[in-house]
Amino acid sequence: MKQRIITAIWGIALVALANFLGGIWLKIFGALVAAVALYEFFNLFRIERYMLYLSIALSFFVIFSNYSINNKILFLFVLLFLLALIESFKNRIASQSIVYVLFSFIYIVFPILFLVLLRGFENGKKLIWVPYIVCWLSDTFAYFTGLAFGKRRIWSNISPKKSLEGFLGAMIGGMVAVWFYQFGLSVKNFDLSTLLLSTAEGMILSIIAHTGDLFASMLKRQQQKKDFGSILPGHGGVLDRFDSLIMVTPIIYFLAKFGLF
Repeated sequence: MKQRIITAIWGIALVALANFLGGIWLKIFGALVAAVALYEFFNLFRIERYMLYLSIALSFFVIFSNYSINNKILFLFVLLFLLALIESFKNRIASQSIVYVLFSFIYIVFPILFLVLLRGFENGKKLIWVPYIVCWLSDTFAYFTGLAFGKRRIWSNISPKKSLEGFLGAMIGGMVAVWFYQFGLSVKNFDLSTLLLSTAEGMILSIIAHTGDLFASMLKRQQQKKDFGSILPGHGGVLDRFDSLIMVTPIIYFLAKFGLF
């Protein structure tokens, strides 16, 4: 527990520093997180090293370049072509590995890109904290609610410790997180419409965060692994800490695009 707390403290400090500085420093932070997460993902599914190196190089391009998202997606097709060409000359059937590579960009790289892009909004200095607050409070409320009242283990094959009661607690945590952002950080007027919108957003985001955690558990269970990695003592790997966040971040980004944050 002591090691877990120490890791959490310096991890939060690093996140806070990257979010505060923004710009190139936030991109560097995002690129490093993406690189480590890709390594963990590729290692889990035993994907060839050259595919990892190509993917990390492209992930740096996606995060650092100023091209539009459409152009960045186009480069995925370039990656697909390169991998298919290389594997065809090796005379090997590696379609499953190539699919995993392309999926890793949808699952890991682009959500981290959206996290970096959140900082670019007018209220970006505050908005970038929303994914973290939602995930942290959802996870905290789920843990203590499940600990106190958890009886119905409806995800026993995926994550045995999770309960329906904990899931409901996570929804409360998500609502509290969005309320804190809207009425605390953003200092919006407390009115019924904003309250209802914030409540709905909090519930939806907590469900998405919970689903992200369960999906990560599915991947690990499939490969009979407990954690994605061990780089974070007491917490596992980077993906073990970012599994919920990479699910909620794109949703928050598009909600902000439509002026709902």
